[in-house]
Amino acid sequence: MKLISLKAQRYRSLREETIPIRDLNLFIGANASGKSTILDALRFLHEGVRERDFTPPVASRGGIVHLAWKGEDAWEIDLTVLVEDDNRKYEWSIRLRPSGYEFSVHEEVCELRSDRPPTLLLSADDGNGWWWSGEGRQVQLKQNATVCGLSAAAADATFPARGIAEFVKGWGFFDPNPFSLRRGWPGLESSRLDSFGRNLAERLFSLQRSSADTFEQIVTATQSILGLPAEIEPRESEGRYYFAQRESGLRHMVHQIGASSGTLRMLALMTALFGETESNLIGIEEPENHVHPTALAAFAAYLQKAKDRVQVLVTTHSPLLLDFLNDPSAVCVVRHDEQLGTRVNCEKDADAILKALEVSDFGLGEFYETKGFGS
Repeated sequence: MKLISLKAQRYRSLREETIPIRDLNLFIGANASGKSTILDALRFLHEGVRERDFTPPVASRGGIVHLAWKGEDAWEIDLTVLVEDDNRKYEWSIRLRPSGYEFSVHEEVCELRSDRPPTLLLSADDGNGWWWSGEGRQVQLKQNATVCGLSAAAADATFPARGIAEFVKGWGFFDPNPFSLRRGWPGLESSRLDSFGRNLAERLFSLQRSSADTFEQIVTATQSILGLPAEIEPRESEGRYYFAQRESGLRHMVHQIGASSGTLRMLALMTALFGETESNLIGIEEPENHVHPTALAAFAAYLQKAKDRVQVLVTTHSPLLLDFLNDPSAVCVVRHDEQLGTRVNCEKDADAILKALEVSDFGLGEFYETKGFGS
């Protein structure tokens, strides 16, 4: 299953925008252009499915009042994703309707066919509705007004769109924080890497024992990008996890608390790309942070490699990363308009851009800096 597009209306800085999603997606733009809002909209849907209710993701973003577009009164917040599973396409849409500091949810799932009108598979409003069972009957839904109907219907093994819930639940979003990466944070599950990397040591410890090849791939990839570490040794002591790394020229291993910010962050990103095998879509925030610019060349190669297994979405400020990727079809320029909010321009003719670069002797990043890209 793959994500084809995201349509957002009145969600934070996204007043009204439809964003195509490919195997590899690089969103580049200035500060406050709305790059992170794109990933956050997808993360919001992921959290709603995982929690089976939209109240937790709304609360974690400051409440429904702060989730809505600020350019005008937002009577409704709409998010719609189009997904493809083999030759079948499905559309899942949610509408959040604010009422003071409270909200309710309207939700629909449709199957889209080229040879017939859309088939409504699920409809819910204020917690009341139904889904269509594969056994040929409607199953009634009656829960609270903020419930995720897709999650509820996915409990029915015969629900035709059940795979969408599993697909969205498998998404992962990562912005590893060096402060969090240096310390072990107990109480987090080891089966998935935490978004901020707080359980990196425990995740590596688990991977080394459950999938030694994957663990070695993560270490080797990090070393090829940064030149270190030569070795990673995950350890456990009295229920707490940490790791030590071997660096060239040093007699003793370096505890993770003493590792560089760039090393820790890149190790976490490689763990996200290659260790999260259950994830089918991965979002990464600004991978250039804390990393030497020349390291982005090897990192770009690993992005290209990862896209064969998982859809990858990356936000960045770095034109240099565009140069190293050299793939105009992957790049979307994100700009902020005072009236229209976040605008996303994805190049429709990648071959023409490549020919223009060849003639001009520009790199793709340089081309973006001249504002030629997406104009």
